[in-house]
Amino acid sequence: MCGNSQSMAQIILQKIERTQWIGRPLPRKEDLRFITGKGRYTSDFELPNTAYVVIARSPYANARIVKIDASKALELPGVLAVITGEDVAEEINPFPNLLPHPYNQIKDYGIAINETRYAGEPVALIVAENMYTAHDALELLNIEYEPRQPIISAEEAMRDGSPRVHENIPSNVVWHKKFTYGDVDEAFKKADLIVKKRLYFHRFTSAPLEPNAIIVSYDSVSGVYTIISNNQRPVFNQHAIAHALKIPTNKLHFISPDIGGGFGIKNDSYPYIVLLAIASKKVNRPVKWIETRQEHMMASTHGNEVVYYGEMAFRKDGTILGLRAKAIHDEGAYMRREPIGAFNFIRHATLTYRFRNLEMDVYAVVTNKCPVGPNRSYGKMQQNYLVEVLIDMGARELGIDPIEIRMKNFVRSEEMPYETPTGALLDGGDYPKVLERVCELVNYSALKREQREARKKGKIVGIGVAMGMDASPINFSSNRIINPAAEVSGESEAAWVKVNEDGSIIASVGTSPQGHGHETSVAQIVADVLGVDPDQVHVVQGFDSWVNPSTPHSGTYASRFAIAGASAVYGGAMRVKSKILQIASYILNVPTEKLDIVDGKIAVNGVKQDLDIKKIAQYAWKDLARLPENIEPGLFAYYVYRTPFKLPKDDKSGNFSLTYSYSACIVYIEVDAETGFVKIKRVGIVEDCGKQINPLIVEGQIHGQLGHQLGAALYEKLVYDESGQLLTSSFLNYWAPTALELPSFEVDSIITPSLFTPLGTRGMGEGGGAPLIACVNALNDALSIYGLEFTESHLDPTKIRELVKRAKVSAIR
Repeated sequence: MCGNSQSMAQIILQKIERTQWIGRPLPRKEDLRFITGKGRYTSDFELPNTAYVVIARSPYANARIVKIDASKALELPGVLAVITGEDVAEEINPFPNLLPHPYNQIKDYGIAINETRYAGEPVALIVAENMYTAHDALELLNIEYEPRQPIISAEEAMRDGSPRVHENIPSNVVWHKKFTYGDVDEAFKKADLIVKKRLYFHRFTSAPLEPNAIIVSYDSVSGVYTIISNNQRPVFNQHAIAHALKIPTNKLHFISPDIGGGFGIKNDSYPYIVLLAIASKKVNRPVKWIETRQEHMMASTHGNEVVYYGEMAFRKDGTILGLRAKAIHDEGAYMRREPIGAFNFIRHATLTYRFRNLEMDVYAVVTNKCPVGPNRSYGKMQQNYLVEVLIDMGARELGIDPIEIRMKNFVRSEEMPYETPTGALLDGGDYPKVLERVCELVNYSALKREQREARKKGKIVGIGVAMGMDASPINFSSNRIINPAAEVSGESEAAWVKVNEDGSIIASVGTSPQGHGHETSVAQIVADVLGVDPDQVHVVQGFDSWVNPSTPHSGTYASRFAIAGASAVYGGAMRVKSKILQIASYILNVPTEKLDIVDGKIAVNGVKQDLDIKKIAQYAWKDLARLPENIEPGLFAYYVYRTPFKLPKDDKSGNFSLTYSYSACIVYIEVDAETGFVKIKRVGIVEDCGKQINPLIVEGQIHGQLGHQLGAALYEKLVYDESGQLLTSSFLNYWAPTALELPSFEVDSIITPSLFTPLGTRGMGEGGGAPLIACVNALNDALSIYGLEFTESHLDPTKIRELVKRAKVSAIR
């Protein structure tokens, strides 16, 4: 059952045009389960004799733990154990990170030991018979702290003499690299205009409806930890978990049931998995922890927060000559997934544009904040923000329409595949077409006229344009640029497909869906290959590491399903089809090249025969005496898809993703001068994610990215005060928008198949931040009547109001 996955990919590419189900907007198979309340989430699992965990957390961003007195808590009936950082340190290894020496020596145990490094950091676990007793015991814990001044600003943390977040490493700057491509200095010498700005991309999260949830059950006989959780990529994280627990990976059994949204935030719950594993082993019972909303906001994972000192060089005709920037990433207290987010700019650094000169000076800096990790369009949205805002500012200074300047600088479809300065190989697309389509969608010329009329009436209105790009999946050889000692490269996913003896079909893949509709998409792919109806294909729900196929890369993250997951399913189905045709060839005495499957029946030169899949399955599984000896019994195929990636080049360039989905967004806003609030009056977005497996699911993903990114622009921001306290730790003050707050929007897509994937698909759904960036550009267009610019990604009404107020006062003077 083994074979070269890329040769199989070439076979699949030859058949891509012959699709019956791929590309159809079929209703999702999963929806009936969800809308009738039959979904099963981690919190719904109740194992016998389960104990419950509550976590004591640090109220200080930086403090020495003087003592932890658990005596009164342990006296409370029903309390089974209190576990401190010192207890944990005796049991586990610290978690590994990607950093080179000496910064790989950061001691991260998932819990504070002797000192706390961010407000909300775990300090102790209480294990009790029920949740109520555990919370009562929490009140009885006597923890004494010695508070110290925290470091909240990354720029402050970089200064000489600044206190170190981790005393055992030499600096708060834990990773720094400069990337130079082309002749940047010469490009800037030739420039007619250089736009130079300090830009700030704010910290926010995705706030999934379901926070983290974990159940761990330790079996003292087998030594196996059964882990039920809503982690997005449990197999990917198993190395870190097994390393920490000092066990081989075959002692870990992961189960991921239905997941209520992930968006990257649920990638990094593995420290909590390890803490619960320790608790389960200690009390010799299953233990359960359900994260509260406040815990999630304070101490799960935050999105990348970046300060840019950026410069873009232009000719007077609007041609972009080059970009250089210093990027300072505030990583929070621990480096778990980072500095991949800081490095991710390289995957699509120049976006949809043709400029060849680029310099990025990238710093990863630790501070006394919650650690940073994956969040929808991880590290890529930030690079898009830098590029798109500078382009708009340049266009304004040159007096060029923002549509026109983008059209002038786009990579053209006839240039595809196009290699960017960083080595990214753009996999097809029509960037002018997608921008033209969004202009049609919102009637851009009419919108400009409406804006002129509104301004005559004294209204502060603006139109914003932005391109978004998201590169996926990740080529893990990029880790070797972060740390040359990293022994990882490429990317893969596994699937299996089985035709049972009665002709029914079952399929499974190593991804963990969080509302993505994988059960529907997988059924469509298998149905297309095997010539059956998708309703005849049962797809294994959720993920179970002892049932589902997997590779060390498995999971649902980085928009990889439509590429790696779908290709693995396609490859498995193609292998089963090959076996079916092999048996049919023997039965009919017809060469396989003349055979196909049509409507579940074998066809010879397109003519259906009285031989169906069910009959062939009976041969393969039951009627073995009639099966030739050279044909292995059964109709089952396990397939591992290997994405065709290479190692980085010596100049730190390379193709670190396989596909590059992109979008164009236009937003029309009005600013209330009295309050500073921004109201979106119109928004349109057009996406190209290549061949769409299910257009209905694609449209839903676009709706999701719009909600997240408009929310981040207008409402959502994680705000810390000077003492390191998170001021936005609940939905009372972290304004995640509902349907009531979001504007109506117009959505469309175009289809240019990817040149490099077996199905022509690209990753999609993350979006690259075009709606957020369009809002920023719209605000700057609106404020241009006062000669003002806004240089932050969050449209804070207080700051906007003060800007407008000062401008009006200056005008009066």
